[in-house]
Amino acid sequence: MKNCTNCQAPIHAGDAFCSKCGAKVQVAAQAEPKAVAFQPKTVQLGPSPSSTQAPAPKKPKRNVKGILAGIFVLLAVIAVAGYFLLNRGSSDTINLEDYVKLEIEGTDGEGYFAEKSPSLNKERLDGDIKKKIEAEGLNTESSNYNIDQLVSKVKFSVYKGDELIDVKERKNLNNHDKITVKLLYDKNDLEDIIPGLHFTGTSVTQEADLIPLVGIDPFKGFYPKIKGISPNGSLSKPSQFEGKDLEFVAKATANDGFPFDYYLNGKEVSSNDPIAVGDEIEIRLNESGKNALKKDGKTVEKGKDSKKYKVTLADFEEGAYVTSLSKVDEDTQEAISKNVEDAAKAYAADRNYKDLPKFEGMAFAAIKDGVDWGGTFDSKIPQLVYVYSITDTSYGKSKTSYFVISNIAVIEQVENHGKANVHKKPGKTIQTFEKNAKKYDFQSMSDEKDLKNYFTRNIDTYTYTMDDQLKSLINWTE
Repeated sequence: MKNCTNCQAPIHAGDAFCSKCGAKVQVAAQAEPKAVAFQPKTVQLGPSPSSTQAPAPKKPKRNVKGILAGIFVLLAVIAVAGYFLLNRGSSDTINLEDYVKLEIEGTDGEGYFAEKSPSLNKERLDGDIKKKIEAEGLNTESSNYNIDQLVSKVKFSVYKGDELIDVKERKNLNNHDKITVKLLYDKNDLEDIIPGLHFTGTSVTQEADLIPLVGIDPFKGFYPKIKGISPNGSLSKPSQFEGKDLEFVAKATANDGFPFDYYLNGKEVSSNDPIAVGDEIEIRLNESGKNALKKDGKTVEKGKDSKKYKVTLADFEEGAYVTSLSKVDEDTQEAISKNVEDAAKAYAADRNYKDLPKFEGMAFAAIKDGVDWGGTFDSKIPQLVYVYSITDTSYGKSKTSYFVISNIAVIEQVENHGKANVHKKPGKTIQTFEKNAKKYDFQSMSDEKDLKNYFTRNIDTYTYTMDDQLKSLINWTE
């Protein structure tokens, strides 16, 4: 028990004031306990310090691959969720880009858009819409849509790179051109036609995939094949390409028309134009030929769309006529003259002339260029003309008359024609002539004046090369 500090009267526990004098009871402050530092003792466990210490346990490694995989999975889930959120779920959404038909045809440099391109694949779009309506369980109104009406509301604009183009006019597309088709439509219009479905899609881009053209020389190995005899040959079409292009010519002709145009000395060849050694033949690839090449993935190398060719003797199937007297060698002339002399003697004997005919001279005659003539000069064959005189003394009078022997064809031929190597190795040139006197043409002249008229009346038709003896006889002036 404590005592009051003022009057020393006893104070009971819990009294705040002294019951005798009323003084406030003072409570002594308790002393704070002193802090005692804790000194842990070191306790040795296991072997003594001299023994080998056990290694400290390793910290477990984190599984980095597992963490990365988890992150990727999380991102994928977020992406898929976002896609479905934005598209309100794929089951009720149609992406029109999936139905765009963009077809480009042709060859590199001349590509073009196919008919009805670009457009929507109406059949496939219609089928997919029906499936989605059924899957979504949409109402009857959605099922009664008109696919043609829907497709008609989708228009297109087409770009080559950044250039807006007209697909109907564009016919010069190159391989790998970047073509973009932009879809133009009102989303609300489409969704009004099929309530419950949603439409997306803005553009489709693809590269032009065209046939690459290979440049060629279409006339490589060409040389003309000419029927008949020069100078009256006729051109055989399609001539020769060393046998390599007959299939191409046949296919081109069947599909596009004959692929070549032929020219003779600068003018287009007609069926009646005679062809001679030295003429220039030009063959040109026409539009039909170019189109046929393109279908086969080929084009003409620059500057190789035509071929000029100088006609040689070896190009003729049957050789060539001699075109001047100088080309008839002396041995041939001598042989011809001997045969003609025999024919002249036989002619005089048949008419009971007592004297032998006298040789007066000869002329080499040919049809002039541009003259169409037949008769004695059949098919414009150049000929030798021999003139003989004969004196008739049967009735006591001497009268000199003349006769002309013509239709003596002098022909130059080439051996080995028709063989495969004839163009590269033409055969030897030879001369032949008509040896059968019965085929000679005899024409009688009553006097020297009549003889001169024979040569002069057709001066505009024939060209003549005469020997001096005959010129003197008929007073010929060239």
